[in-house]
Amino acid sequence: MNDTSPTAEAMRMRALQAISPARRLSLALGWSRSVRELTRSSLRQQHPELSPDSLHRLLAERFLGKELALKAYGPLPSHG
Repeated sequence: MNDTSPTAEAMRMRALQAISPARRLSLALGWSRSVRELTRSSLRQQHPELSPDSLHRLLAERFLGKELALKAYGPLPSHG
């Protein structure tokens, strides 16, 4: 889904190109942290019964996919 007009997209790209690579990296890292925290908060609301370790494992699954999360962290702990 793209609801951004071509004009607005061109302006956004010019603005990003005008800032230093270090600042672009800083912005990207901040956006990444925000997405991670929003996802963690959503998972915590959906699964209030999960321990912090189980929540971390489920978060890994969301970002890495089931297969890679399983390889990296093992199976999701049982919480039932």
